[in-house]
Amino acid sequence: MPQPKLSPYIRIAWDNWASSLDWYVDRRVIFDYEIIYLESGELELVVEGTGYRVLPGDIILLRPKQHHSLRSVGNTLVHQPHIHFDLVEDEFSPHVYISFASLDEINPREYVLFRKDILDEFCPNLPPVLRLRKSKNIEGLLMAIIREKEKRMIHSDVLVNGLFLQLFATLMREVTLNSKDNDDHESWPNVAQQVRDILNESLDRDFSLEELSDRVHVSKYHLCRQFKQSFGVSPIQYHLDSRIDKAKELLLTTNMSISDIAETVGFQSIYSFSRAFKKRENVPPSIYRR
Repeated sequence: MPQPKLSPYIRIAWDNWASSLDWYVDRRVIFDYEIIYLESGELELVVEGTGYRVLPGDIILLRPKQHHSLRSVGNTLVHQPHIHFDLVEDEFSPHVYISFASLDEINPREYVLFRKDILDEFCPNLPPVLRLRKSKNIEGLLMAIIREKEKRMIHSDVLVNGLFLQLFATLMREVTLNSKDNDDHESWPNVAQQVRDILNESLDRDFSLEELSDRVHVSKYHLCRQFKQSFGVSPIQYHLDSRIDKAKELLLTTNMSISDIAETVGFQSIYSFSRAFKKRENVPPSIYRR
């Protein structure tokens, strides 16, 4: 099933400092999502009865209708830039507010304000606290959203949404690259990028998994797993898509014959090219050119 399309709505973007060393938020639920970057200080977070220690550099990700509480710990003032947002904007998005009530205190008429939780469709089983190897880029994007939201200049909403999409994609990528089941997580992104470079430089031929795995010295299984986690598709599908994209460009910008284009993008015959092109684009290359 394809992922839902993101159309974010950024409700609040705030560079927040706690008001005191004994700062806290009592047990509550929120209607939307919240991302908090802990820049300094230390927090105790409890989500649905489970406690978490939050340290500088950690990212808190809270979901709709999820009971949680926050409390500062130690002698350092808490600095926590954060945003409240919807992943998919709808007609209720402008009317949602920030809740500080528990679920049993929410008026039943307000239940319509709870955003649908679709986070698992992008990255399943995300914990509330994310400790990443590279979190400073997340902080930078978060602060860029906050600054742009504060400016309220013309087209700020467009820029904010674009920055959020970059932040969300970066966060999902970092979570994937940091997942515990990737024992070789330090090296495998480089393997996937090496294979991508090999494929991009050779749009005029076919590749087999055996050849690619030999080139980068990993097994076919690890190659497919690592490449798909980086780019969302298998290396063979990525290469086919790239060759078809190149063919589309040649069809629209040159007078080359379809048979010459087929040969240029590595197909043995015009028939195999037409079949692959139609399967991906739903029209044959001759119709696409028109």
